[in-house]
Amino acid sequence: MPIASAGLWMALLAPAIVVLAIKVSEITTPDTRAGALSLVAGVGAIVALLANPLFGRLSDRTTSRFGMRKPWIIGGALTGLAALFFLGLAGNVAGVMVAWIFAQLGFNAALAALVATLPDQAAPAERGRLSGLIGMTLPIGLVAAAYFAQLFDNAFQMAIVPGITGTVLAIAFAFTFKDRVLTEKPAPLNLKEILGSFYFDPRAFPGLGWAWLTKFMVFIGYCAALLYLPYFFTDQLHVAESAVAGLVFQATLVSSVGTVVTSLIGGWISDRIGKRKVLVIASALIIMIGLIIIATSASTGQVMVGQTVVGLGLGCFGAVDVALITDLLPGNQSENAKTFGVFNIAQALPQSLVPALAFPVIAWGGYSALFIGAAVVGIIGAALVTRIKGVK
Repeated sequence: MPIASAGLWMALLAPAIVVLAIKVSEITTPDTRAGALSLVAGVGAIVALLANPLFGRLSDRTTSRFGMRKPWIIGGALTGLAALFFLGLAGNVAGVMVAWIFAQLGFNAALAALVATLPDQAAPAERGRLSGLIGMTLPIGLVAAAYFAQLFDNAFQMAIVPGITGTVLAIAFAFTFKDRVLTEKPAPLNLKEILGSFYFDPRAFPGLGWAWLTKFMVFIGYCAALLYLPYFFTDQLHVAESAVAGLVFQATLVSSVGTVVTSLIGGWISDRIGKRKVLVIASALIIMIGLIIIATSASTGQVMVGQTVVGLGLGCFGAVDVALITDLLPGNQSENAKTFGVFNIAQALPQSLVPALAFPVIAWGGYSALFIGAAVVGIIGAALVTRIKGVK
C-alpha cells in the first residue's frame, strides 16, 4: 500500500512541483507566467477537490466482482498517465490546463480508492504505524518526482517517466491484496447523494469537523511554499532558471529525509501512548516555523534549512493526522472512502485558494509576505485540534 501510494504521489506531484512551472515558462512570457501558473494550478486543484470525494463515494458503492477499490486504482492510474502524455505535448496554456484536469481526475480517483484500503485492511492498533508508512509516501513521491525532473531537460520527459513508474506500481498493488466485495447493490445515486459526496455533517460528527478544519489551515501554509518555491528561487534569490530544477530536488530531498524519519516515529509513538492531538499540534507548529525560515531566507542554504524543518513537521503531521481521522470514522465503515475523500478537500482546496490569493499578496509584499501569512494561518489551524472530543 505505501509503495503504491508513493508511486501515485510521484506521478501527480511531478507536474505540481516542477513540470507545470517549467511548461508554463516555455509557452508564456516572464510577465505572464506567474498568472498563468496560478490559473492552471488553481483550476487543477478545484478538480482535485471535487474528484477525490466523488470517486471515493463511487468506490464505496462499487459492486465489481474484482472488489470495491481495485477498478478505481487501475482505471484512475491509467487515465492519469494518458493525461500526462498530453500535458507534455501541449503547446498553449489551455492545452496544459485540460491535460492537468484529466491528470487530477485520474490520479485522484486512484488515490481515493487506495487510501480507503487502510481502514478496510488495518486493525485499530496498527493504524498509527501504517499511517506513518503512508505518511512517508508524499515526501518520497516529492523526492522521486524532483529527482526525475533534474535528469531531463524538457517538461515531457519530466512528466512521463514518473507517470509511467507510478502507474506501474499502483497497478501492481491492485493485484496483491484481497479487496472487499460489496455483495448488496446500493440504491441508485440521486442528486442529493451526489452532493453529499462532498461533505459530512459536522453537527453529527464534530470531531471530524474540527479535524478537517485543522488539516485545511495547516495545508494552506504548506501549499504556499510548495507551489511557489521555484519562483522564490528565481525572482527573490535571483537563481538562474537552469538551476531551479536541481535546487527543487535538493529542497525536497532534505525535507523528505526529516519527513520519513518523523513519519515512522510519529505513527509509532501515537500508537504506543494512545494520543494523537498533542502530536498533531506540535508537528503543525514545526511546519510553520520552517515556512518562516524560508520566508526570511537570503540564500539557498537557508531555504534548505527551512525545508528540513518543514519536513520534520510534515512527517509526523501526516502520520498522526491520518490515524486521528481513522479513529474518528463512523463505526459502520460504509463510507470510508467518501469520508477520506472529503478530508482530501482539506488538502486540495488550499492548492486552489493559495494561487487565487497569492498573486495580489506577492505583488504587495513579495514571496516572503506570502509565506509568513500562510504560516500564521497554519498556526491558528494547529490550535483548533484541541476542540476535538473523544480522541486523546
